[in-house]
Amino acid sequence: MEETSLAGLQNYEVLETSEEWVLFHNCFSLCSRKVRICLKELSLKAKLIHIHILETGDSENLSKNFLKINPKATVPVLLHHGKPIYESHEQIAFLEKFNSILSQSETVNHWVKRGSLVGEPNENHGQYAGNCVSIFTVPLFVTMLESISIFKFIGYLVRHPVRFRAFNFFLFKILKYKVFKKGTPLSKITSSATENLKIHFTTLNEHMNERTWIDGDKFSLADITWMVLFHRLEEAQILNFFIKDRNNLIRYFERLKKRESYKTELLDYEEDSIKVGKYKLKIALRSNKSLREYYKYIQFL
Repeated sequence: MEETSLAGLQNYEVLETSEEWVLFHNCFSLCSRKVRICLKELSLKAKLIHIHILETGDSENLSKNFLKINPKATVPVLLHHGKPIYESHEQIAFLEKFNSILSQSETVNHWVKRGSLVGEPNENHGQYAGNCVSIFTVPLFVTMLESISIFKFIGYLVRHPVRFRAFNFFLFKILKYKVFKKGTPLSKITSSATENLKIHFTTLNEHMNERTWIDGDKFSLADITWMVLFHRLEEAQILNFFIKDRNNLIRYFERLKKRESYKTELLDYEEDSIKVGKYKLKIALRSNKSLREYYKYIQFL
């Protein structure tokens, strides 16, 4: 299989199954959350198989069995009659074909694309808000990886097909809060992510004037896409920096949090690894100077 082909529905089976839908997912993965919410909102039943990634305690995504499902070692992977669909924005678009209850329009397509995570998170911040939000997940990565044995990182470094990601996680483990110091590569990338995410949110705030949902009165894939971004920024204790002066977005997020799918597919999937990571982040924001200054840097950019 060519790596460049791993997007959308493939024409081969990776699993012999009687299930119409199978989702390999992770509780913390941003894109996994998006697909779980989509299944819920579309009332589609799927067999869910949880795959641990390093930050939630193990590297099941690097097992031989999972690499047969996805050689790129990423979650989520959605199967339709055993055939894989890769990339979450492709997965939710494919799912929608089987139940057309959500709003569909060019406006929806625009905001789905704009809220997606595409390629490497250190690139294309002006195009994809999802790439920006990924950068702000780093503080949670650092706190969640604190409790992971260094021996697990050795196997992770050797086996992970994306060397850049593996090396970054190794640095997060070794350097911990030092990665947040001024002048580091992360601080430069953070500047781009912050400036561009402010633009994305300003544009969305203006768009939400007199709208309940992104496409008007009807919920859509665009709202699912942005729901997980708001939630991740809240987990990272950074959301207020971006929406405090954007009243339409404050009200919009309150509406998102009232969706049943927000509770069942986000809050109910908060495993101990996530809870501990959030707690450690809260403590570190009070006690660690480098992290505290990093957050101030984001706030006042």
